[in-house]
Amino acid sequence: MLKQMSKLRWVLPAVVAFFGALLLMSTYITDGILLQNAQIMGSEIVRRFSADEENYVIRYEMVLKGAQEGLLPENRPADLTAWMQDYLYHVERTIGIRNLGLYASVDGKITAATYWEGGETFDPTGSIWYQQAMAADGEVVYTDAYTDIRLEEMVVTIATRIPGTDDVVALDIYPSQMNLWRTSEELPEGSRYYLSDGEGVLLYYAQDGTELPAEDVQQSYDELFAQMQQGIHDVADSSFQGPDNEKLGVYFHEMGNGWYSVITIPYATLLGETQKIQLLYWVIIVLFGLLTAVFLVRDFQSSRSTRLYNEIVRVLGNSYYALYLVDLRQGQYAMLKSSDLIRRRIDAEGPYEDFVGVLADIIEPDAYGEFQESFSLSNMQKLVRERVRDYGGDFKRLFNGEYRWVHVQMLYDESLQKDRIVLCFKDVNTAKEHELRQAELLKQSLTSMQQMAEARNLFFSSMSHDMRTPLNAIIGLSTLAEEHCAEPEKLMDYLRKINLSSRQLLDLINDILEISKMEQGKLQLNNQQFQLRQNLEDLVSLFEIQAVQSGKTFTPRLEIGECAVVGDWFRIQQILQNLLSNAFKFTGSPGRIDFTVREVSSAGSRYRKFQFVISDDGVGMTEEFLEKIFVPFERETRFGAANVAGTGLGMPIVHDLVLQMEGEIEISSKLGEGSTFVVTLPLRADEEDAQPAVEKMSDDAESKPDDQKPETWEVLTGKKVLLAEDNEINMEIATELLEMRGASVTQAWNGREALELFRESPEGTFQVILMDMQMPEMDGCQAARAIRNLDRADARTVPIIAVTANAFSEDIAHTREAGMDAHIAKPIDFQVLESTLRQLLG
Repeated sequence: MLKQMSKLRWVLPAVVAFFGALLLMSTYITDGILLQNAQIMGSEIVRRFSADEENYVIRYEMVLKGAQEGLLPENRPADLTAWMQDYLYHVERTIGIRNLGLYASVDGKITAATYWEGGETFDPTGSIWYQQAMAADGEVVYTDAYTDIRLEEMVVTIATRIPGTDDVVALDIYPSQMNLWRTSEELPEGSRYYLSDGEGVLLYYAQDGTELPAEDVQQSYDELFAQMQQGIHDVADSSFQGPDNEKLGVYFHEMGNGWYSVITIPYATLLGETQKIQLLYWVIIVLFGLLTAVFLVRDFQSSRSTRLYNEIVRVLGNSYYALYLVDLRQGQYAMLKSSDLIRRRIDAEGPYEDFVGVLADIIEPDAYGEFQESFSLSNMQKLVRERVRDYGGDFKRLFNGEYRWVHVQMLYDESLQKDRIVLCFKDVNTAKEHELRQAELLKQSLTSMQQMAEARNLFFSSMSHDMRTPLNAIIGLSTLAEEHCAEPEKLMDYLRKINLSSRQLLDLINDILEISKMEQGKLQLNNQQFQLRQNLEDLVSLFEIQAVQSGKTFTPRLEIGECAVVGDWFRIQQILQNLLSNAFKFTGSPGRIDFTVREVSSAGSRYRKFQFVISDDGVGMTEEFLEKIFVPFERETRFGAANVAGTGLGMPIVHDLVLQMEGEIEISSKLGEGSTFVVTLPLRADEEDAQPAVEKMSDDAESKPDDQKPETWEVLTGKKVLLAEDNEINMEIATELLEMRGASVTQAWNGREALELFRESPEGTFQVILMDMQMPEMDGCQAARAIRNLDRADARTVPIIAVTANAFSEDIAHTREAGMDAHIAKPIDFQVLESTLRQLLG
């Protein structure tokens, strides 16, 4: 008995020591396996993050490629800056990206969508982005991150060469404006996520835990990045000492554009659960060593092995719903974790062919053949021989009668037994559908950009044709006029036709500006009180004269009494003039045009509805054209209508104006029989007496001039005018016409000269200043701002009128910001100028 007890006293410490050593060994092995799996998990996370970042950056590359196509020599517009601004506007509408910095090196000079300070002297060919793009020969290149001097924030430039040229188009990416970066909620506990360029400059940083100053983060990342470049973190058991002296696992991925996506996970997060289990095991071993007998040792070993196995499966099972260990040499599988459906159909272990066979009933039929080939024993043996550790793909699998996206992955590592791999199955339905939606969105965006390009080409083609027609007439008639100076009758006829063609060209430009303002939502109604019948009578009188001159019958019927209403008479007049002009234009002589106005209001309504009916017996329209009559540049080209001049913009303008006034427009027409247009507009009733509305003088000078000359121009008689104009011909025309009307003109050939002349003149010398906008040395806005800032009384009161070809809304806004009082578009309409001077000079 004593001998047995002595033997037991010897055996028990030996057993405890044995299991202690075994625990240390298993701890080392388990930690190694967990770190290997953690590397797989970390690599998966960082690859997924990288894919998200690359998908977002691809949108910028799409924008750059679209700009590259638009700047090809055969597509390149005349006004690059305007085209870039229009292109970025459509990018914002279709893709949602705003505040892009788009620019290009064209013929060795910089051209940008926004103002580029110092762009006149800047040599873009010496810049890094230009040289990299030229070396890449058509591929998109990314510069290293640098600080933008103007905005003082981090920026990365992407650029590409325009095929067939030495020109380069570029786009700035500001990380602060990108909105798909990681958030701390997406990171494992205590983790940090970094995004940097190829030189280690941080573009973005997110963490789950204590915030650190930006300088400390960059300093810590510099050390981490250097270790990555040395290959230290290519193995699973590597670690990095974080800013707070915490041991971290490092997982990174280099993106296609050279950026690095990096995630660090604390070892405490990776191995925390295992360390708790190891402590528990030590307690169990001590208790078993003190309280149990030798016959319980084997049971303890079995229990320990089972728990370890289950813990490993649990760790992997957090990411995968099914795990299978496959022996490639024996052709056997073993379930580590599986779905209920598979467990009901096959055993926990068995031939691999049985496992693949049962999947035929649950994998989508179109994908099963590819799965069977990709994950056959022979193909997986080949992958193992080639040391491919991570291989997989996505397919749809049946879950409770519904097909969902699943990701299958073959994991192989030398830590497993030879010729053994693990097949992992993960439900990725939500992420996959999101990815597919993103891909569909990109596809739709590309389609939209292609449609935009087609519409742009159609616009430029139509505009080119319609502008060249009157320009051809002006140039040809000017040549004939030079050759017939001695024949007054012919000369006057040529001049009359030149004036007519010039007005036709001006109408086209005004219509284009009107369409542009409508598309940008900048057209606003100016409602005021007016007498509808009296204004209609004035309008009708103009067309009665035209009817007499053209030999046509015009019958107006104003079936309304005197009534005061509130609305925008200028826009109503624009609608009616377009429709009546078309009726006269498309009706031959002799022909009939009827114009009827009636009230169709409901009793007791605050608004009075008026119906305007214009009908004619002219050429009419086809049913096919009626479907697209409101599309810009569309015109009826059947029979006689093909020879009638027009821009194809009048009806789209009418349609948009009617809709903006909350009205309705109806059209009926038959080819060869005529057309009828019915416009219904609601106008607010006003019981007070109203004065006739004077046609509004728009700031962008879009009002149509009539052919009558002003009877008096006493407003200019004896006035001293300072005229700033850099074009010799424009200066000659304006000076002559102003002096003919009694003004004394002082000429300035640029903005700086205008400023000096005003500053050196006695106070009160000039009663008005006419200022061009685009001039050398100092533009009109700069000169006006400088004049307003002079320390003299008349500098703040003298009227300054912008006289310029820049007639867009933003140009008008710039003149107002500079302190100018009004805006007159070129070519100068002297009636509009005279009316403006009357208002400003009293």
